[in-house]
Amino acid sequence: MVATRAAGANGFGGNRRFVHQAFLYDSDRTFAERAGAFLRDGLARGEPGFVAVTPHNISLLQRTVRSLQHNIVYVNAADWYTSPGRTLSAYLRRLREHTGPGWIRVIGEPRWIGRTPSQILAWQRYESVINMTLAGSSAWILCPYDTRVLPRDVVEGARRTHPEIVDRHCTAQSDAYVEPIAFSAECDQRPLAPPRPPVTTHYISRSELRRTRRLVVLTALDLGLNGERLDDFATSVQEIATNVVEHGGGDGTARVWLDGNDVVCDVIDRGADWNYHAIGHHPPSPDSTSGLGVWIARRLCDQVEIRTGPNGSLVRLRMARA
Repeated sequence: MVATRAAGANGFGGNRRFVHQAFLYDSDRTFAERAGAFLRDGLARGEPGFVAVTPHNISLLQRTVRSLQHNIVYVNAADWYTSPGRTLSAYLRRLREHTGPGWIRVIGEPRWIGRTPSQILAWQRYESVINMTLAGSSAWILCPYDTRVLPRDVVEGARRTHPEIVDRHCTAQSDAYVEPIAFSAECDQRPLAPPRPPVTTHYISRSELRRTRRLVVLTALDLGLNGERLDDFATSVQEIATNVVEHGGGDGTARVWLDGNDVVCDVIDRGADWNYHAIGHHPPSPDSTSGLGVWIARRLCDQVEIRTGPNGSLVRLRMARA
């Protein structure tokens, strides 16, 4: 990669635009110095900070920034990075609340350790699509990646999903960066695992929508999903099933099963071919006739995966029981 901004007094700078950088660090000292300089530079310009990192890294930053913390919000990454759709929606709300003339400085550290391969892929897609979803916003997002503990494929994914890379020495353009639509298309080429029996299947049609929702609720309840998570899961299934009726082939199937601790529902539409790989990763425009249901499902479910082709589409909705 070719350096575009050398590290000076604080190592950061640039013009007013949406900025999304991966920060590769290999020590607590590097994290504190570079991330602390990022926040201090913003605070000196009257730009607020928002930090969602591990408790350990929160402590490092609080000791580094010290007296300037009145304009910084700190959040535990475990509470912020719950699902890609919820996190993206939360960032959009926070950015709409920012009315100042400059950036809002964000340090966001997604959780990678302990994720399944499909979850890692979903979060890598999230890191990619925010380049599109937040384009034109006043966010400058620095995403820390601890190279001491993270798998190599996660670090390499950071290079492919962030236009710029920050390390101990400088800020540089990433020569491995892939545009969001192309990256999402790659994700969609990966096959989904087959359902784990026993599988309960329900029919979807215009006249059966309410009954389908009721049956999915009963099946999910029997599998151990309950409370608000059950309500959100049922709403998501209904939104996607309604898409089948309104925008797809008119009928389809919903199959429900248990995968470890997750209740999973596949909504299968044999009449639709969704060829837009980033659908549901940004709110649809007010005059749009499609995309709202998937946007809602991504915000409510822990994970949403879509596979589509000439024979139709499959939307996989996943919700952990606790």
